[in-house]
Amino acid sequence: MATIVSRKQKDGTLRHTATIRLKRNGEVFHCESRTFHKRAAAKAWALEREQALREKPEEAMRPSSALPIGKMIDRYIEEKQTVEPLGRSKLQHLLLLRRLPIAECMASELDAPRLISHIRSRRVSGTGPSTVLNDLIWLRVIYRYARAAWGIPLSMEAIGDATELCRAERLVARSRKRKRRLKREEIEKICERFLSLGHRKSSPPMYLIFWFAIYSCRRQSEIMSMRLSDYDQDRGIWLVRNIKNPGGSQGNHQWMHITDALLPVINATIEDADLVARRKTMQDDRLFPFDPKTIGSYWTRHMQILGIEDLHFHDLRHEGCSRLAEDGLSIPDIQRVSLHESWSSLQIYVNRDARSQSLTRAEFALADARRHESV
Repeated sequence: MATIVSRKQKDGTLRHTATIRLKRNGEVFHCESRTFHKRAAAKAWALEREQALREKPEEAMRPSSALPIGKMIDRYIEEKQTVEPLGRSKLQHLLLLRRLPIAECMASELDAPRLISHIRSRRVSGTGPSTVLNDLIWLRVIYRYARAAWGIPLSMEAIGDATELCRAERLVARSRKRKRRLKREEIEKICERFLSLGHRKSSPPMYLIFWFAIYSCRRQSEIMSMRLSDYDQDRGIWLVRNIKNPGGSQGNHQWMHITDALLPVINATIEDADLVARRKTMQDDRLFPFDPKTIGSYWTRHMQILGIEDLHFHDLRHEGCSRLAEDGLSIPDIQRVSLHESWSSLQIYVNRDARSQSLTRAEFALADARRHESV
């Protein structure tokens, strides 16, 4: 007989997990579960699955580990997504693994030599050591989940052995800390480019997004999700929702302190006529009512046009944190803006460098003046 357990999620919705356990001589020899949005769907699946197992008992007799890794990835994604959406980078990497030859390997048959061969082929194809390390990390996550949630008796030994050898052979490595800072000439080129495109209504206001990213120290996805209704102008704070966190981003809302440098960028963005019209037309409460992927593609394309190499949009967060440190702010004060939980996580973003403070404080004011002159 199946059991159905209902759990309330952070957003108030219910998820219903149906679990089937078959016993022989008092011991569980088959266990499987699935999660659904509706209790009726969970009950219907359990009844149908139990009937199928009664009609074809050989399915229950077959070891649960006789399952391709690709199918395990599919099931993992399906179950995790019903509780909380997976992070974009994690989901993309899992879908990538799903398309690789190793996905056809039976979970119980994966051994260290097969896994090491997979890693070598990935490196030969040009994939970097830190990216390939994620293959091992997410396979370990999938195997642990399958053991605990589905009762599949999988061994973690092969993954551990393969990881140890791959580290020793430098086939995999943790990503290096980026220390990319904006150069004065790059800022000028970027501003000139984005200001020249500012009059095009079809183009996002990248000049405003550029300065907002630096002075707010926010991630691209966070910037595109910030709501005007979450802005407390009197207290000088803004509620940033679903901030990225290892423990889960859903429901992780925090108040960001607004600096003197960020305030004029906010005011210019709120008052921008094109953005006002776009918000009204779309009935959108966001400060920047655009898709994050659109902004990311736009940024990459124009960096290529400008010939600026190795400058990611995320480097603007790095730039902003470093500037706060250079302005003499204490670690707790920087964290009020960047919303890092610890100095260890913030430290990788701070790269102090000598620069002209007076020019820095005037940068947006100068660019904004030029923007109005061009209108």
